[in-house]
Amino acid sequence: MDLLIISGHKFYGPKGIGALYVRRGIEIESLIVGGVQENKMRAGTENVLAISGLGKAAELAVRRLSRMKSVRELRDILEEGIRKIIPATKLNGHPDVRLPNTLNMTLPEMRGESVVLALDQKGVALSSGSACRAGSPEPSHALTAMGLTDEEAHCALRFSLGLGNTKDEVKRTLIIFEEVVKESKTIVRFVPCR
Repeated sequence: MDLLIISGHKFYGPKGIGALYVRRGIEIESLIVGGVQENKMRAGTENVLAISGLGKAAELAVRRLSRMKSVRELRDILEEGIRKIIPATKLNGHPDVRLPNTLNMTLPEMRGESVVLALDQKGVALSSGSACRAGSPEPSHALTAMGLTDEEAHCALRFSLGLGNTKDEVKRTLIIFEEVVKESKTIVRFVPCR
């Protein structure tokens, strides 16, 4: 591995802080020039509090790794429940080699953004597309790079679970999800742009 980027908020650290691992011998250009901070890679005042928070979050993350098995089990219950409700649902990504807390699936012919809005109105928070999408109306470049069509990427949903989630919350989510699917008049079916 040459480069690795981590975001603090992805493992319970502060938002707005991250880290970049650069393998020895890999040359990269400075992002912001003019100072000697960050080993001359980025000029500007360092956010010491956020950096400390990131370090503490990383330390705690190592201790929490054993607890991620329970999060994986919740993710699998959620995935299985969604498949029972909509059997044609497609998993985006590898079935085994994936994060234990994230579930990304494509619902056939159901626009992801519309499902997100309908679920949000009932108290369920999730996202459409992928984390790399950043609110763009374009299909997720991460999902299309994985081989999904634009239509499939627009029909994708991303559920993220954490250590604080419970089996009851997953069951409640599935009940609400099924209600939303049955009330599919509120869901905009995917129509390709012309």
